[in-house]
Amino acid sequence: MKKTPLILSIFSSILIIASLVMLGISYGWFADVIDLNDGTISVGDLRYSETGDFITDNQIIQPGLELLDETITLTNTSPIESQMRIKISYTKITRPVDVLVIETVNYSNVDDHLSVTFDSTFVYSSDYWYYNATDAVISANSGLIEMISSIMYDGEYVGNDYAGQTVSITVVIEVKQSDNVTWAELTSYDFSTGYPA
Repeated sequence: MKKTPLILSIFSSILIIASLVMLGISYGWFADVIDLNDGTISVGDLRYSETGDFITDNQIIQPGLELLDETITLTNTSPIESQMRIKISYTKITRPVDVLVIETVNYSNVDDHLSVTFDSTFVYSSDYWYYNATDAVISANSGLIEMISSIMYDGEYVGNDYAGQTVSITVVIEVKQSDNVTWAELTSYDFSTGYPA
């Protein structure tokens, strides 16, 4: 007789935990990124396919050399509305007072040594570039989104301090459901090389 309340409490606990997990998945609180092996990346209910690539990372680069081998695009096949943002980090080398400063900074289009050409409207706010606006919503199944067609070091700002140094660039694309506050990484592109000219 005493086993029945124990079994009921265990069963109730399992049922409550399973319900919370299903609720978390439904509302995107737990956002697992899944590669569906057909070029589509899934984050919860969000589905995007990607294209784009950097040039090979074993060649000498110089200011003005195009570092993208293929334009970065996304195709939205998500059944729900979403939002998207990009973070671009890169190696910046300066010599303020006879001391070489090598740091990783986020691209903001203000005093940057990097030049980035966006093919769609992106708005900058707090280290991120938001698609159309910080609160813009991407419709379900909206199709192709042109992202970035060019990334290069800008010869106007890049000088001899870069010679012989290793530089890196990282592009991280994050998405979320439009009614959810948790961003999740969809994909990233990494480029690093030595010996910039």
